[in-house]
This record gives sequence, C-alpha cells and structure tokens, in this order.
Amino acid sequence: MQITTRPFQDADLGRCLEIERAAVRSNHYLNDVIDYYRTTKGEFTLALADSFPAGMGKLTVLYDGSAWLELLRVHPDFQRQGMGKAIYRRYLEQIAAFGCPAARMYTGVKNVASAALAEQFGLHRGPEFRGMSLVIENRDILFPQTHFAHLTGEQAQQLLLGLQAQTSGFLSINHTFYALNPATCNGFAAAGWVYGDGEGSVLVCGARFQPQKALYIAALAAPDRAKKENALSFACNLAVMTGAEKLTVHFPNQDQQEQEFYQAHGFTVDPSDDVVYER
Repeated sequence: MQITTRPFQDADLGRCLEIERAAVRSNHYLNDVIDYYRTTKGEFTLALADSFPAGMGKLTVLYDGSAWLELLRVHPDFQRQGMGKAIYRRYLEQIAAFGCPAARMYTGVKNVASAALAEQFGLHRGPEFRGMSLVIENRDILFPQTHFAHLTGEQAQQLLLGLQAQTSGFLSINHTFYALNPATCNGFAAAGWVYGDGEGSVLVCGARFQPQKALYIAALAAPDRAKKENALSFACNLAVMTGAEKLTVHFPNQDQQEQEFYQAHGFTVDPSDDVVYER
C-alpha cells in the first residue's frame, strides 16, 4: 500500500465526513467548519491509501504565528498503518514553510495513542486542563444585568498578561489552546471576545466556530467574588442572547478553587481532562 498526502478538495467532503463518523463516536463538527477551514491559513490535509482518502488533519496558523494541529482522524480500517505519521510529516513541512515559532495540539489525558504519535514528532507533554459546562436550559431567564464592554487589544493585554500562572499560559476557545501573549490578546480583542467592566474585571468569551453549540470562557478574572459572579452572569446572558446551547470553561486541572466556583453556579465537570502537547 502506498501512502501519500495531498490538500483537501471540495469533492472529498463526503468521504471526509465518513472518516469522521467512523473514527470518533461523537463531536462530529467537520461539516459545520469546512468553510472556516477553507479560509484559515494552513492546509487541510488528506492521507491517501493507494489514492483513496483514509485519514485527514488540519494545521491552522493562530494569531501569534504558531501552528495548531487539529482534526486528526484516521478511518478504523486504516489505523496503525502509517496514516497519522504521514499527516504529521506534512504538518512539519508546513511548520517549516510558515516559520511557525511553536506547534501545539491537545488530546484527552487518557488518549495514549494520540499522545504517543505527537511525541514521535517532537511534541512534549504540557499542562493539563479541566473542562466544565453549563447547559442553558431556560432561555426566558436573563441573569443579573452587569455592564461589560469590548476591550481594545492594548486593554486586553493590560488585564490578561498577568494571568499566566492562573491559566498555565493558555486560553482555550473551542478546545484550541492559544498561548497567552500579546498577539493572542490582540487577536481575541479584534474577534470581539474580550470584555471588561472598567473596574478591573476581564472576561474572554466567544467561539472560534459553532457558536450555536457553545460559547467558551477562556478567562474570567475579577478583584473579588461578587465581581467575578457579575462577569459570569454577563457570559450567561451572552449565551442566552446568541442562542448558544451551553457555556464551557477550561482551567488548570489542579485549580480546585476554580472548580468549586463553577460547580457552585451549576457547571458540571466534562468527562475527560485535556492535555496540551507542544514543540
């Protein structure tokens, strides 16, 4: 069997959806994001078995120029035959061509196969994160109204860059773990994801794609608990007004205080913790 790679073509979509359905039980999102993938810098790569699509993966260049490696899926009929390695080799070619200063991906903490493949190509285990979610069940309820406004990139940097320790250096939107740095702050602000109340509170809340499925709280910090609850109320209202089904938040999994805060406001722990790999 000859294994090769090539860029995705529109005619491949049906086969790619088959690969996605066969490779993972849930979280099927390719059909919703294919137009987004067509417009972002970085190749959507297919791995071919004798010219037949058997696997796929996307490299996306983020705000700071780093490479985010995502949607790596191989059809079960072709797993453990070198498809994933072929995609990673194509990743490395793109990383070199784009001059990416870093490359990252995430996986579940128990996904040994995904972690082993990443490590084979020079990615090292980084921080672990816990996800929690709140399903918005009653859209007729508005949470207590608070005043938050969009922040500029400069304002975002002033409030977010000091959160390195609190966030383990990463902000997560749609399970995309962005390095917390000035370029990310500017990009988030330009996307309209950064809010402040003028009293020291900051909220990063948005969706990279599938906003109807979930909004993601990438950061929430305030001078005291009352202001923190105000920021969370604002995020809940964003979800209600935009029609998002739920709010999701990620934070370092050793942060028991954050977990207790969100549990006190109805969030439940996601089934698995995540771990970031980077090189």
